[in-house]
Amino acid sequence: MIDRLNILLVEDSSGDSRLIKELLAESKTVAFDLKRVERLTMALDLLVMRPFDVVLLDLALPDSFGLETLLAVRRCRPEIAVIVMTGNDDESLGLQATQAGAQDYLVKGQVSSQLLIRSIRYSIERKRFERRLEYLATHDDLTGLPNRQLFNYTLGLALERARREQHDSETSSKVAVMLLDLDNFKLVNDTFGHIQGDKLLCAAAGRLKSCMRKSDTFARMGGDEFTLVVEHLSTPLDSVATAQKVLAALSEPFDLDGTILKTTASIGISIYPNDGTNPESLLQYADIAMYRAKQIRNHYQFYSSLEMI
Repeated sequence: MIDRLNILLVEDSSGDSRLIKELLAESKTVAFDLKRVERLTMALDLLVMRPFDVVLLDLALPDSFGLETLLAVRRCRPEIAVIVMTGNDDESLGLQATQAGAQDYLVKGQVSSQLLIRSIRYSIERKRFERRLEYLATHDDLTGLPNRQLFNYTLGLALERARREQHDSETSSKVAVMLLDLDNFKLVNDTFGHIQGDKLLCAAAGRLKSCMRKSDTFARMGGDEFTLVVEHLSTPLDSVATAQKVLAALSEPFDLDGTILKTTASIGISIYPNDGTNPESLLQYADIAMYRAKQIRNHYQFYSSLEMI
């Protein structure tokens, strides 16, 4: 089976471009759609508009030179594999480029058809592997949701957005941090087994997704704990509708391959900036509120309400 690859060649030399095209044409295993541009600005515009499998990138262009050329491409489309093309006298630059994020480098004048095709295949597979590792480092294996590491990062961004909005508009922009725990989840594991427990977690994650707006963030923190971030609130009470929606969704019975399971959830809520101004304190206070909510079950509790008890 012959693969078909979309290749973007960023090269201002007509001679080098013609040679690359000829080398690709020799391949009996790869068909290609080659698009060539001569300037970095043209490449960036094209990368935004069209999908490519790999970029063959000359670092010495009329409008850009050196590693900044590579970094500009990576900022534009970080998911695309990049192979750097260097001259005979600056092979060290190719090594620096791989350290800066290129998947491979080739020295002009030393490239055969076999080497070029091998480099393209290798670079695409290496990029896929890198993206998979990045995904596994930031997402929960079971549910596919963001994990604690990614959640803390995105929560920090949400708080920074709220600070900017408040500064720019001089009006209060609040963020709700909700920590959710499934009630009696241990009993489900003990009664039906961990396989059914895992299925319940995945099903619960699916229902949580249906309750979220595009601007909201949620993650699995571990075990049966999930976190939600609701942005752009005028008052803390604006988060109540989301909490009620989540509780209602999770209280409906789950049909897990014929096994009907019923569960509820308890939610603790902390509010930025009323309760805290950093991710650590907001999560801590939401945790305190959640444990108070678990005393009632199928309930939400604001941390600020606890301070008045």
